[in-house]
Amino acid sequence: MHSHRIARISRRAAAIALGLTLLSPQFAAAAEQDGTGSASALPTYSNYSLKPVELEVGISTAQLKKLRERGKAAERSGKPLPKPATPFQTERRPAAKPSKGDATMTFAEATEFMERDVRRRTAPMKSTVDAYQRQQQGARTSATTTAATADGSFTTMATGTTIGETPSQALYDACMTDAASSDGGRIYDRFTFCQRVPITADYWEKDAAGNPVDHLGTTTATLEIVAQGLEDQRSMRLFSQIKQGSVSYDWGWWDNIWTAPGVPLSLFGTCTPDQLDCGASRSPATLTWDNWNNNPSWAYWDISNSATAGYGRDKVLPSFWQVEYFTESDEFSTDEPGNSPVQVIRCDSATYITGPFGADRSHGCVFPGATPILTYSLSGTEAAVAQHILGAQTRPEYTYPRLPAAEDAERDKDIPGQAIGGQPVHYGLHRIHSTLNAEDYQKNRDHKDGACYGTGPYASQYTGLGLDPRPDTSTQQCDEYPFASTLEGAGSAEWDFSVQAVPITDNASAGGKLIAYYNADRILAWDASLPYPEGSNDRFWVEIVE
Repeated sequence: MHSHRIARISRRAAAIALGLTLLSPQFAAAAEQDGTGSASALPTYSNYSLKPVELEVGISTAQLKKLRERGKAAERSGKPLPKPATPFQTERRPAAKPSKGDATMTFAEATEFMERDVRRRTAPMKSTVDAYQRQQQGARTSATTTAATADGSFTTMATGTTIGETPSQALYDACMTDAASSDGGRIYDRFTFCQRVPITADYWEKDAAGNPVDHLGTTTATLEIVAQGLEDQRSMRLFSQIKQGSVSYDWGWWDNIWTAPGVPLSLFGTCTPDQLDCGASRSPATLTWDNWNNNPSWAYWDISNSATAGYGRDKVLPSFWQVEYFTESDEFSTDEPGNSPVQVIRCDSATYITGPFGADRSHGCVFPGATPILTYSLSGTEAAVAQHILGAQTRPEYTYPRLPAAEDAERDKDIPGQAIGGQPVHYGLHRIHSTLNAEDYQKNRDHKDGACYGTGPYASQYTGLGLDPRPDTSTQQCDEYPFASTLEGAGSAEWDFSVQAVPITDNASAGGKLIAYYNADRILAWDASLPYPEGSNDRFWVEIVE
């Protein structure tokens, strides 16, 4: 179709060959559909099972005696076991728990982790574009503007959800489904993550040398995690608690009542070691097992990174985090804390991202480990565009522009970007920006004009192949797919495209939703300066629904 297609086709083949090393599993799935891979050679992507996270804690014989005496005193008095003297949580982070990781991880290693991270979850991600558009249309008041309040909470612009000292109950209920009980947890939308982690703590009596001599008992529970990326800062708020009613003791009948429930447990949100750049705030949160179990309180921490350490035009940088749990008190000592599975947040400083009413969203953090999908409806105000895209994705051989006869005899048109049921089935699309990627953007426009109207610098390439009949410009516009704002658009040397005449109103509706989607889900524009740009740049897919 294009004179430069053959020269660049090797880049596409090379990218497919990279497979899982730097590109997402969705790319490998695209290779299978594209005929460059086989089903037997591709891994299966499903939720990894989440085994209980184990912890071992020791106590000296003398301290064990004191602990049981405390239980006997509580039993005689008929009063509950005393609460730990330490405060629940403070703003001061302990010196023994540094707030920053060590900068030994490379960007390539971080990118590879993020790409593999997608395999850990299969639940479709919810887009925030509908809430974003409702706010743009004035359905919400000025309360939706993101701002820090006096109590340290935030209100997100995309969803209107306040991020305070506890997560929204509605958001918790929506996110914490069965999909959250997996190694990857669940990414509900680009700004919300949740997970349930089974945890096990084994308690041992130890001799003077620190060697375990007697197994005292085991306490099990479910750790809950909710994390929300902020939309105007390079920061994420991390919440954690023990699920109410999930604690179980296996210490023996007396210790189950008078010893084990009074043992303290600390939760601690922290950056993982070997970071590119990551900062964490606040102290561990400490309650007894019994307090966690019956009076659940959310602890929270803020995880952040700095633009100065970021990569590329938008200062992109991932930070890796987890929740530690341990028992540290006068009686108990933990050799190594238990850790929830490592998760990742990606922050950027993209100045072209805006919120509803043009609000500043030039900094923000999202969860990159899920698949961004733009949804168009066959029954919505964008129906004609949705119908066009569905045809382009499923029957590209019937779309305009046609392939030249010689080329048509050798291959079918190949149009990327399709998702079905919340899952990609083809190569993803990369956003481009009209000024930041001006050359690619203009090339898309010029090829579209040549295919639709027979005008522009590429008109001669589409003689006898372009749209027939051409749009009636009094009521119609030329719609193109992939979009002009994608690297895979009409000017791409590696992919085919489709054009169709659609009503002006439908095209305007679809275009407005696309722009809102880019902002709402924080889809960054293509940046060739990033290390491994094929893997580290955002991709998204398009799904057509009824």
